[in-house]
Amino acid sequence: MEYEEVVKAIERATKHREVIGDWEQTTIASGGTVSNAVDLGGHFAYLQIIIPTIDSAQLELQVSDPDSGAFQDFGQDALTTTGTGAYSDTWVLGGWRVIKVKASAAQSTAAVTFKVRGITY
Repeated sequence: MEYEEVVKAIERATKHREVIGDWEQTTIASGGTVSNAVDLGGHFAYLQIIIPTIDSAQLELQVSDPDSGAFQDFGQDALTTTGTGAYSDTWVLGGWRVIKVKASAAQSTAAVTFKVRGITY
């Protein structure tokens, strides 16, 4: 095989490869509404999130590029009314790498820790 054929074969083999990131934790402090920032370690299409029991709230994501550190609300693809949580979900992430979880109401009962990871398939 010639070099160009090898490169094309590798590209075809890896084009639709499943990529799963490591589980990371992010916490909304007691009395807070926004978690600490999490770098997912790569640009992923989806975010898997394990939502613990929370004070009733709507959850959404905030995103930032790794260089600026300025966060903004992500849009309707990562928005859920969780009630009191205690379930898992998968949200469209659209290639963002650095995230925060934001609650519409302060988590006054206790700090809440979410598990998140990026996934592309």
